[in-house]
Amino acid sequence: MSTARDLLALVLLLGATVLGALWLPATWIHDNVVDEDGFLAITVPLAEDPEFQRLLSDSAVEEILGGDRVPGWLQQRLTPLAEEQAEKLTDTDVYGTLWGASMAELHHALFTPGASELDVDLAPAIDRILTPVEEKLPIDIPRPEDATVTLATIPDVPLLTALSAVTPWAHWAGPAALVLLVLALLLGAHRRTLLVVAGLGGILAGAAVWWLGTRIETVVPDAVDQATFLGPIVLEFESRFQTAMTPQGVILLGAGALVTAVGVVLMGLHRR
Repeated sequence: MSTARDLLALVLLLGATVLGALWLPATWIHDNVVDEDGFLAITVPLAEDPEFQRLLSDSAVEEILGGDRVPGWLQQRLTPLAEEQAEKLTDTDVYGTLWGASMAELHHALFTPGASELDVDLAPAIDRILTPVEEKLPIDIPRPEDATVTLATIPDVPLLTALSAVTPWAHWAGPAALVLLVLALLLGAHRRTLLVVAGLGGILAGAAVWWLGTRIETVVPDAVDQATFLGPIVLEFESRFQTAMTPQGVILLGAGALVTAVGVVLMGLHRR
């Protein structure tokens, strides 16, 4: 009878170890990647990055000068003025709104099955650039009929789609692991030994979290973190994930080692 109880307790401890290893990474991913508010909290400040600023401002200038709307003689005068105003665009509310809308669209594209294009309407930016330019030129400059441009093609990421279905339950993984641990110690016949096993499970869970934090770039597909436009954004998420998970993995590993030590001491006292 005691053997069956110990086997059941070991199964519960195994489940607790798995849940403990998944709890912290899955919770972070849900709060900062799957949840749109958390995603925007990280990506919206990236608007200050000069590379992203040039991408949007240069795209707006290209839309202004592209096509046959602007004759050649006007382009010569318009180009330096438009470029001057484009540099000032990044300090305006128009740019912030444009970037925020682009990041919201990016979040939607990441969780949409299949590859999709990240499109942004540059009409507000174009109007913001041309309004002061028209004050210097005695003519009205024609706007493009459709100012929507494709910033990047977002690859299909099946892993994110799968995670979005699982991570909403991540916050319960930690409490569930604790419940399984308590049940295992209550059901098992050799509780001191089970306490040692529980500590070893905590060490394994902590090591898994630590490894994932330090090696997250190996888990993310190259098609994602090396993609044009998307790559630098993904690298920012990887950096933040590493910063969050590495110390938490060490703490969990230390807690597991402490529980193991307590179990070993209790076993020694019991034998004496």
